Amino acid sequence: MKLKALFVYFICFAATAAIDDYDAGLVCLNFNNFSCAIVEFQKAATQGDARAQNALGWMYDNGRGVKQDSTKAFEWYQKAAEQGNAIAQYNLGLQYSKGLGIKQDNARAVEWFHKAATQGIASAQNDLGFMYDNGRGVKQDSAKAFEWYQKAAAQGDAIAQYNLGQRYRTGLGIKQDYVKAVEWYQKAAAQGIASAQNALGGMYELGLGVKQDDSKAIDWYQKAAAQGDASAKKQLLHLSRIGTCTKSAKTELFGVLIKCANRDQLREAVKQAGLGVKRENKNYWTDVYLSDKALKGSSELEIIYTAKDIFAKAQYTFPSHLDADQIVHVRDFVANKYGNPTTSTGNTTLGDASFEWRLVDGIILTVSRGWPDTTTYLSFTHPKNHKEARDEYEQHSKEQAAKEYNKQSNAF
Repeated sequence: MKLKALFVYFICFAATAAIDDYDAGLVCLNFNNFSCAIVEFQKAATQGDARAQNALGWMYDNGRGVKQDSTKAFEWYQKAAEQGNAIAQYNLGLQYSKGLGIKQDNARAVEWFHKAATQGIASAQNDLGFMYDNGRGVKQDSAKAFEWYQKAAAQGDAIAQYNLGQRYRTGLGIKQDYVKAVEWYQKAAAQGIASAQNALGGMYELGLGVKQDDSKAIDWYQKAAAQGDASAKKQLLHLSRIGTCTKSAKTELFGVLIKCANRDQLREAVKQAGLGVKRENKNYWTDVYLSDKALKGSSELEIIYTAKDIFAKAQYTFPSHLDADQIVHVRDFVANKYGNPTTSTGNTTLGDASFEWRLVDGIILTVSRGWPDTTTYLSFTHPKNHKEARDEYEQHSKEQAAKEYNKQSNAF
């Protein structure tokens, strides 16, 4: 060990004599001799070498050869950035965006990301896209986010390639294009980005931009899951479950077998069918869509899921202005496809009324109405999953009420 240390010292000393201090620091760094590198970078940095100033900032930032110190890292990055060093400008933007060594300031972060991005730093271009995407330090602008992601992705930045895939899939800032989404997911996935591997699995599972292929979907989910991607792990469990489920499933909504469906599948299918999104939020049990363009006479479609995002119930609302016959019209419309109802209750001319179809795969289809409100509801229910969702919601409500009580009880 002493001989190796002596050899490294000799190399470092010899390099210092033959090349400038910054390059000498790089030689030391290549031998993982951080203390030697610090000495050489310090010499060059104090002489105004922007490359060395940035390198010294990195050493302080990561605690290499010195005690980790975000404030000193910021100071050295700033010196280099002000001289136009592109990497330092990007690093300074990171310090501002994360509040490291300086008060967090997204506007300043955007300023420095922009300087670095215009010099062609791909990571800065991607992060600038992220700032526009999320409205951090700048007005939210999906089109500009797309432009910066595109610049970074074209340079091979893997995260930007994934982000660009997301833009093409969702149609934010650009016309929706599933084929191009797959193309960019593929590039990012090949570079090992777990989120891209998971997204690519989803495209194969749903047949978006590629031919539907469960085998390829599983392959990509497995790659992502091996890296710890929680969503991919959940999808693998889901595909395992529906392997047996699909043998008995028959009832479809928007081309999806709802007995075996999960939230991601139905979300894609519903939007493909042209329904507008009123609320999509996995913090809620229910997603809500505007359905008038898909099913004449209806206004909304609510889809309820379990906490594991498995389908539980879908319900259309048909508003009514004291039209007692509306339930009959909806019943007859449904009967044209599913035949006569299995059971019926109530009186269609006065009072509550409902019609029920027990479908062959266990899904219960119901057309119902209250009174005197004649609004009519058409619902598809998975009995077991719906009970699970109700129980989860009730338990959640009790827990929230208990928390609120404990909070309020301190006041008296």
